[in-house]
Amino acid sequence: MAKANVKSLAAIETFSESIAKLRHDTSKQIDEIRQQLQRVSSWLEKELPDYWSNEKRIAERRWTEAREELLRCTAKARAEDETSCSVQRKMLSKATERLKLCEERMRLIPACLMQWNQFLQEISTDVRQVDDLAESTLLNAWTRLQSTIETLKKYANQ
Repeated sequence: MAKANVKSLAAIETFSESIAKLRHDTSKQIDEIRQQLQRVSSWLEKELPDYWSNEKRIAERRWTEAREELLRCTAKARAEDETSCSVQRKMLSKATERLKLCEERMRLIPACLMQWNQFLQEISTDVRQVDDLAESTLLNAWTRLQSTIETLKKYANQ
């Protein structure tokens, strides 16, 4: 058994208060971690797919508009005029790149979500362990220390 060279009941009470504060602060931080994990999950499951789905719709509309502009331009332009419609070709190229980007992002979301869920399972175990530490181990330590303090106070008052 470890020997403690405690010369002051006030030091033990201060230590007890420190344990109580650590328990409170740990519980508070665990709640914050859980909220942040939930926010990321919500973002990956709902907000991100909605965002890229909307961006894809916009990109498809812009691609269609750019293609129609190029078709109109080529119908008006003379065959020997190679520089005509270059602006429209660039717009179509840019719209095509954006559409491909949106499609790629939408394709990657399920894989990202799967990786996130794996991480979430792993981190949830760690979060539960820290929560258990705060809610049981630290609580038991504080309770025993309080009992010891009461016993020492009774002994000191004799």
